[in-house]
Amino acid sequence: MRSIKYYKKLREKKYILEEGKYIVEGEHLVEEAYKAGVLEEVLCTDENNIYDVPSNILSMQDLKSISLLKSVPDIMGVVRYKDSNNICGKRIVILDNVQDPGNVGTIVRSALAFNVDTVVLSEDSVSLYNDKMIRASEGTIFHMNVVRMNLSEAVKLIQEKGIKVYYADMDGNLILDECDFKEYAIVLGSEGQGISDYVKSVSDDSISIPISSNCESLNVSVTGGIIMYKFR
Repeated sequence: MRSIKYYKKLREKKYILEEGKYIVEGEHLVEEAYKAGVLEEVLCTDENNIYDVPSNILSMQDLKSISLLKSVPDIMGVVRYKDSNNICGKRIVILDNVQDPGNVGTIVRSALAFNVDTVVLSEDSVSLYNDKMIRASEGTIFHMNVVRMNLSEAVKLIQEKGIKVYYADMDGNLILDECDFKEYAIVLGSEGQGISDYVKSVSDDSISIPISSNCESLNVSVTGGIIMYKFR
């Protein structure tokens, strides 16, 4: 059996990348990781492990020392780190410097719900093993093709496939209500900085969502959810 020290190291970027594994907490995330075929080990207090992967029976005190949560669950999982570089499919969401883990997790969850094939994260977006992001995704991150890539390379590859790239903008040229794309790549930017000038310059066009004049803007995950739903 591996030591508690080993599992605690799987909370650190250096060791996550070295080992290609990280920790998830709670029954739901463990189950979703198992369904996706990325669960490698279970850490739990109960010997009746229902998953056919190796298990390590630990005390609650040991789990507490590994956990990042205030309310420590009685089960955790060691999950294989998926590092895809393949932008597949014809429905793609691109995140340009979106660092809030809650927003990214929610976007990934919406992407799976609305038939998106690939989510592309810019190199300065949140990490793929961020605990808050994984929990916000409700485990959908395990079922989605997520790629981390330089956006200049990503946009080039997407356009070479014949797929047009649009960016979401409050003053966009195209009105969402008037669009009906079956193939698309939509770029979403952080609320603080928006879309980078480079991405704007290489995109095919921009899309806006009509909103009340009483509201200045929408949260990036809300914007993404509305657009993905429209094009589902």
